[in-house]
This record gives sequence, C-alpha cells and structure tokens, in this order.
Amino acid sequence: MTTPENRPSDLAPQIRDTIDRGLVTSVFQPIVDLERAGICAYEALTRTLPESAFRNPGELFDVAEACDLLWELEMVTRRQALNLASGWPAGVLLFINCTPQVIADERFAETLLAEVESTPGLSPHRIVLEVTERSENQHVEGLHRQTVLLQQHGFQLAIDDVGAGTSGLNRIMLLRPQWLKLDRELVAGIDKDPVRINLVRFLSHFAKLSGVSIIGEGVEREAELEQMIRLGVNCVQGYLMGKPGSQDQQIPEALTDRIRSESRKSRTSGFVSDHADQLARLVRPAYTAEALRPITDVADDLLKQPAIKGVVVTDGGYYAGWCSRDQICRAGGDDDRVPLSRLAGPVGRTIGIGMSIDEALEVAATARDGQLERPLVMTESGRVVGVVEIRELVRTAAQACRAVQHRVAPLTGLPGRVRCEQQLDESINSNAPTDAAFIDLRGLAEYNAVFGFELGDDLIRELVGVVDQVVQDRASHGRAYLGHLGDDRLLLLLPPGEVEGVAHEVVRLFQSRLSSCGISPQAALSGLGVASATATVAVRFLAVRQVNEHYESAQDFMRTEPALRTLADEDAAMNPVQPGYVVVIDPDPLPSPLLLAA
Repeated sequence: MTTPENRPSDLAPQIRDTIDRGLVTSVFQPIVDLERAGICAYEALTRTLPESAFRNPGELFDVAEACDLLWELEMVTRRQALNLASGWPAGVLLFINCTPQVIADERFAETLLAEVESTPGLSPHRIVLEVTERSENQHVEGLHRQTVLLQQHGFQLAIDDVGAGTSGLNRIMLLRPQWLKLDRELVAGIDKDPVRINLVRFLSHFAKLSGVSIIGEGVEREAELEQMIRLGVNCVQGYLMGKPGSQDQQIPEALTDRIRSESRKSRTSGFVSDHADQLARLVRPAYTAEALRPITDVADDLLKQPAIKGVVVTDGGYYAGWCSRDQICRAGGDDDRVPLSRLAGPVGRTIGIGMSIDEALEVAATARDGQLERPLVMTESGRVVGVVEIRELVRTAAQACRAVQHRVAPLTGLPGRVRCEQQLDESINSNAPTDAAFIDLRGLAEYNAVFGFELGDDLIRELVGVVDQVVQDRASHGRAYLGHLGDDRLLLLLPPGEVEGVAHEVVRLFQSRLSSCGISPQAALSGLGVASATATVAVRFLAVRQVNEHYESAQDFMRTEPALRTLADEDAAMNPVQPGYVVVIDPDPLPSPLLLAA
C-alpha cells in the first residue's frame, strides 16, 4: 500500500479508521514447555481484517509509528488478546508484543494493570510483555523505570529475537527479563551447525545462572527440537508445535511423547546415585493461596497461624509468586475485593524436583535485593511441591562440601575411587551377577598437551554423558553404576548380557557426538602434525564378565586393568585410526579376548 507517492505519514485517516473501528484480530501460537511436554503459553499475534486498508501487520504498525499512533493501536490489539485469554486453563501464560516506546510511556503500567484486573480470570503474573524492536535506537527514555514498575506489579518481561538486531546483551542487562526468545536464525539448522550449538549452549548456561527461561523460536523440524532439549532450552515455539491460529489449539500427542522421551534421555541419570536425595529431604509443605483470592481472606488465615512466614501464590497449582506475611497483614484491611496477585510481585526462580544442592545454591544466588529471606519454591512440571529454606540449604551444602572431598570426583560429580571400590566389593559379595568395565580415553594426554587440560576435561564430561545416555537406552539402568576412578578412568557396572551392546554403542555415539559438536580430536591433532597412533583420541572400553564369580575383592579386579589395556593397545597398534577399542573377556579359566573390534 505504501509507495514513494503514498508515504506512511499521509495515511493518518486510514490508520485512525482501523483503530476506531477495531479492524484487527488476534491469533495465537503455542509455546511448549519441554519439562511439562505441554503448552505453557500462547503468543498473541495481530492480523488485519479484510475491511482494513492495510494488507499486513507490518505495514499497519509502520504507519501507526509514522503517525504517532502506536499507543492507540497497541491498546486495541492488547485488549483483544486479553479478552480472548480470559477463559484459559490455569498455568497458561499470554505473551503480548509491545514496542519499547509504548512500554516507556508513563501511563502504561497503571493502564495495563487496570486492563488485566478488569478481565475475568486474569492476573498480572499470567502476562508476559514481549519487548519488540521497530528501530535501531537502543535507548528509550523511561523504559527502565516502567519495566521495574511492571515487574513490581507481577508482570513478566521477555526480550524478543535474542541474537539478532538490537536485542543484545545491553538490553538484557538493563531490563533483567524473565524470558529470552532466541531468534529464528539461531535455531534454524542448529542440529547441523556447531557454531549455533555453541552460541545457544552459552545462552542456556547464562540463563540458568541468571534465573531466566529460554524459548527457542521458529522450531520447524524434529531434529531442531531434539537439539533444543539437549542444550537445556526451557521452551520452544514454531510450526512444528503449531501455527498461529485459535487460542484453544493443542499439540499432537505423538509430539508430546517424543518430547518426554528426549527430555528423559537428556535430563535424567540412568545410574544408581551415590548421593541420597538431600535436596528433596529439605522440602517442607508450603502454605499456598490462589492468585485471585482476596487478600483479606488470606490475612485472616495468617492471623490464626502465626508460624507461617509467607504464602506461595499459585494459579491452579502452578507457581505464580510469593508474598511475605508482613505484606499480606499490612494490606489485610484494604478493599476485600483486591486479589492476592496485587502483592505477589515479580515471579522468582523455582527449583526443580531433580536438582542437586549446588544447582539450588546457584538459583538462590540469582535472588534480587530483598528476596534472600524468601524460601526457594520447589516445583515439578510447574506445579508447587513445597519450599526449601535458604538457611537449611546452606547448612546442607556445607555438609556436602566436607563429604565431597572424599566421596565425589569434582570434575564429573560421579562417585570417586573410594566409593567405587566399596560398590564393587558389594557387587562381588552379592548373589547378583555383575559385569564390570573400565572406560577411558586413549590418547588424551597428547590431546591435553596440544589443546590444554580444560578442553580435555570437556572430553571427559562428554564421555560421561554418552555412557549415561547409552545405559538409559540399552541397559537395565536401575541396576547400573558409574563411578570416576581418577583422571579419565571410569568404572561401569552392568547386569550380565548387556556389556557388549553398551560398549559398541558408547564408541559409536561418542564419535558421533564429537563430530556433531565440531570437536574432532583425531582431525585436529592430525592437522597439527601429530602423526603417532597414540595421538588419536579414542574410547577404550575394557570389560570383564561376571566379576562376582571370579574375583574375591575390588582390589583383585583393579589389578586386571593393565592387562586389559594391553589387549586394546595391541589392537590400536594394528588399527590406529579406529574411533574406539573394545575388549570383553571371561576370566575363567584364563583371560582371553572374546571380542577385539572397533
């Protein structure tokens, strides 16, 4: 519609007509939580009606900006989205696109609060304001002040198109959002591009330490979805999950099953844990109240229960915020129609039911000023399980630090040598048949000499992740045990009959994982002129069947390792470029190689 002869500023009558008559509508695209394996939010997107003079939303907003009518247009589109979201199920959020210029307006926070509270079934914690860009100007006067006020009211913020345009680190540091939406350019083809993988891995790590959730936008292929899960991204959005459409669409059941399966592989360990679930034992019941419950009702309850320090605010069981006892009691005499959500403030980080003590401490460290007195809220798939007091968490962490020196390998978090030998003795003395294997990386010393120990440590952690995944896929992982003997040496215990399949899959998957991540030790070392056979990094998997029948103690079995390594090295001398070496023997009557292959 706009041409050199027909400038946007000349179209004021048309844009005013569209605003006055409300010639726009809203469509909704689902956002899928990868932990829940279900829809956690919808993004509202504006579409023009046929009666409008504008062909598409981009043209509409361009003209509105040129005519200084963004405030009026966004008010119309926002109210439409809010009205359509009023009957949504509990725990489902609404993402609304807002330009920085509109958010920075001094009227915005109070106007939005009034709009939300006048919409049945909605409260501020359900609304995520997605900060979009329409210009290259990073600085918008008043933006920071208004976003702080919005978050105090309980609204959440998201930065759109992270990794493109002006949605950079400066804006993230300024606004301190609860959500980051990765630009489609970072997500497209990520399963085939090591650079994209490393960038998203960096952003995912940053988000975890900073109390931020990440959404991967534009996911269109299952391979992209699987890579998002492996990289620890929280949510995804894209045509694979659903196109913009009605506000009640659901994702296919087959896709839900796929997400659950991939998430299980990526986020849970298949090994017998050496540690008691210390964090879970710290969880205490939480006093909860629904976000729309009147403050006066909650205050009356608290006066009868003086031991309660605060309230976990929920939305149908899903976490929505926290209110201290003092906040509620001070506000208890006000209008009895005011909902609890008015006091909840910004939604804080939660801890997951499967987290470790150190991960929970990292979450606690992200607390903003004045929030350290709050307990951490534990959730499972978004629903509140209970709370953990910071004091108890710190005390337990101190005890764990004393124990970790003797029982846990710091590099991998796996049981250390002492505990490995104890577990091996228990297996040898039990009646349950057990196969045992030493796993290490042949050529790692040469790799460390060229690239440094930090990258070498990355290889060891990658190997641990591969063994974990293979055991989950192929073995009876409830009876498996993995420990760290020192350096790059691991100990794996398995039920009988599974060791050979696990061994070959570990070799295959480790090589595939390194190639997909852009790490190729063999190629790298060859490129630097390191030509010896020992310069090639390869998995060495050395196994003995039925250790409980042939050894009297863990020490007896440990003495087998040099002989097994010699068998693998003999094969390496003849075939130096293999991705891995597998030795599986039965020590009765004499140690002899039953299998020697890559």
